[in-house]
Amino acid sequence: MKKNHLTLIIQPSSAASRAVRNIASFSLHYRVIPCFILCMVLLVAFGIRGSRAIFENLFLEQDIAVLEESLAHMEQLQQRVDLARSDERKIRGFLGIESWDDDFNPVDRLGMGGTAAESTSDIESFDPLSDLEALEDERPLHVQVHCLYGDMRDLKTLLSRMAETLRIRPTIMPVQDEEIWMTSGFGWRNSPFTGLRQFHSGIDISGRRGAPIVATADGVVSRVGFDRLLGNYVRISHGDRFETTYGHLLKAKVDKGDQVHRGQVVGLMGTTGMSTGYHLHYEVVDNGKKINPYHFILNRSDVKLSASRR
Repeated sequence: MKKNHLTLIIQPSSAASRAVRNIASFSLHYRVIPCFILCMVLLVAFGIRGSRAIFENLFLEQDIAVLEESLAHMEQLQQRVDLARSDERKIRGFLGIESWDDDFNPVDRLGMGGTAAESTSDIESFDPLSDLEALEDERPLHVQVHCLYGDMRDLKTLLSRMAETLRIRPTIMPVQDEEIWMTSGFGWRNSPFTGLRQFHSGIDISGRRGAPIVATADGVVSRVGFDRLLGNYVRISHGDRFETTYGHLLKAKVDKGDQVHRGQVVGLMGTTGMSTGYHLHYEVVDNGKKINPYHFILNRSDVKLSASRR
């Protein structure tokens, strides 16, 4: 045996091979053993770290996939927020209202004014596209959603109030029939009875005898009676602002104090009172003042103008 060397002998354990004492043997220097142990330790350490790195990469890939999906979802949400904000601006513009709170998006304030440019260089440097981009809302998405939610809630409240106002505003044709004519408009005219100049406080709509006369808005019947000029008539109060009158009726279909709704039949067309034929005399009063009912009728294309009115 060599000095400073370690001899390793590999010997089989089977009984058939006991005659062979040494199958293989080799010797190692004592200094090689620490290096060998160190290599084994490093191999094990790097193997563990390598496995850990592989698992970390797998988890990282999963996190990246989740992040990409979240970003795509945020982009879709941002598009929906932008679309909702655009619709909200259109509704506000249509209604003629604006929001001027401190959190209001500067994009919604594109209506601006000012003095004329002092020089042509000021005009040439104006770039509307870049100015619009500068007004882009850069607030966090959750802040935009919160502000949009508040704006839409306020807008919904306002629309509910306006719906109540529109409900009691006379806006439809007071006669339901296939063929009707407006024979006399609002304003000064020559009286068909005296030939003298006379102010006509409503509009006259001619049609067949017994044609349905309907309420032009929700309200309460304030009066049902007979007048020597109007004949049989019905008067309806629509809140505190509007009042409508339906004259020359064949007969009334409602009583004083009845609640009526827009489109409900309140009488039948007749020729009672001072009348030259079957027609309805229709009046609208706004805050105590008689106004032209024709301007309030949204479906006025249904009525034909008589030859004298064309």
